[in-house]
Amino acid sequence: MGKTKTIVFAEPNDPLPRELETFLAEKGHDAVRVRSLKETLLTLQNRHADLLVLNATLLEEGCEFISVIKNMERDLPIIVCAEANTPELESRIRQQRIFYYHIKSFGVQDLEMAISNATNGLPE
Repeated sequence: MGKTKTIVFAEPNDPLPRELETFLAEKGHDAVRVRSLKETLLTLQNRHADLLVLNATLLEEGCEFISVIKNMERDLPIIVCAEANTPELESRIRQQRIFYYHIKSFGVQDLEMAISNATNGLPE
């Protein structure tokens, strides 16, 4: 197993699904849970993160936050998770050069695959 990867989950309400917690534990990843954009920024400023998994509801109609993160951590992969998908939302988010756009109804396995792809390309 490689070096432990730190994954920041910016999720305001829901706990991480049990199967996702199991997946992260099996891979040896460290999950850091934050609930707001402010908490996300503070966490990224104060510790190293290998991946950000961001709930789209935190973006509140604007995607500028992703630009702020990209300016701080240019190479940080970002996965945005959306509860409900609309072509407009998806288009605005994808314009921010994110790593992956995950629709929650696709299931946890889809998110696990995206996390694996994002963390496998990272240096040890």
